[in-house]
Amino acid sequence: MVAPVKHLNYRPANGFKRVVAYLIDTLPIQMALYLVSMSIYGISPLIDPTAATEVQIASHMANQLIGLGVIGIWLLYSVVAELSPWHGTFGKKVMGLTVRSVSGRPMTVGQVLGRNAAKILSILPCCLGFVWAFFTHGNRAWHDSLSNTAVAERR
Repeated sequence: MVAPVKHLNYRPANGFKRVVAYLIDTLPIQMALYLVSMSIYGISPLIDPTAATEVQIASHMANQLIGLGVIGIWLLYSVVAELSPWHGTFGKKVMGLTVRSVSGRPMTVGQVLGRNAAKILSILPCCLGFVWAFFTHGNRAWHDSLSNTAVAERR
């Protein structure tokens, strides 16, 4: 006997829209951190293979700091944005998406914090947790499933 397909009480977000929303949110953060790196440290995170070894190491370190900074700022920004009346980041708003509880009730602070903390698990194995959303019922990434939330099309 085949189990019945569970009816969703939301319209799942398109994966392409989720990717574009992510880029809208993170590219300005990445550019700002790049400019800070260039102005304060005078080091470009773009590694020049012809540069001296010390410069390559410094560039690699700047690149790592920018990457960690982007993740940290993005996670903090996501928590604040998901607790706002928009229920999502600026990128999600532009793409017509919202983050919601799958139960239909408003998201709790715990769900929002858990969702964004779980994004670290989605990032770690080569972003597999994010890619997972393209292949699951309801288009939910690992962090969505762990927090009982979903990204949905705005009505």
